[in-house]
Amino acid sequence: MRQIAGYLLFVWRYRLKVKGIENLPKAAPVLLLGNHISWIDFALIQWATPRTIRFVVHEDYYNKLVFKWILIAVGAVPIRPSNSRNAMQNIVSLLNKNCVVGIFPEGEISTNGELSDLKRGFEKILSESKEDVIVVPFGINDMWGTFFSKAPKAIKKKQKFCFRRDIHINIGSPLNANATRSEVKKSISNLLI
Repeated sequence: MRQIAGYLLFVWRYRLKVKGIENLPKAAPVLLLGNHISWIDFALIQWATPRTIRFVVHEDYYNKLVFKWILIAVGAVPIRPSNSRNAMQNIVSLLNKNCVVGIFPEGEISTNGELSDLKRGFEKILSESKEDVIVVPFGINDMWGTFFSKAPKAIKKKQKFCFRRDIHINIGSPLNANATRSEVKKSISNLLI
């Protein structure tokens, strides 16, 4: 159902090109970690994958009326960095139930089109989860400069208009639950073309 909603919302504007979908386990608990390049990254990744993804979203965005109904519908987990203990426990609980949880470990949408340093929250989650959690990196390409990115207006104006834009999503080889921030960042960086 969630894939259908994403398809109906974006199919007229974007054409997804997904590589590495076989790297996403079909039944195991997965922590999906990738770059955050636009406001609609969560919808694009959900559209690209067959499993339901429970995304972690900053509480400020979760509570905005324009987003709230969508985020509730997709089962997003709100988090406030200054008081994240309850959200962390919810995430660990989801992973312990073999769910896929999606996190954008940069903590914010890119303002320069580059991958920023990763926050440590996902390492804490992994340390408290089952040992069989699989970390799967992903990279979203070709969204920088679009209406939904935080690119400056000058960059957005330079974008050549095309009715259907190709968006490349690369899903990387799985990492184990002991993956460090530097390992995850390197894996995500290798998926950005």
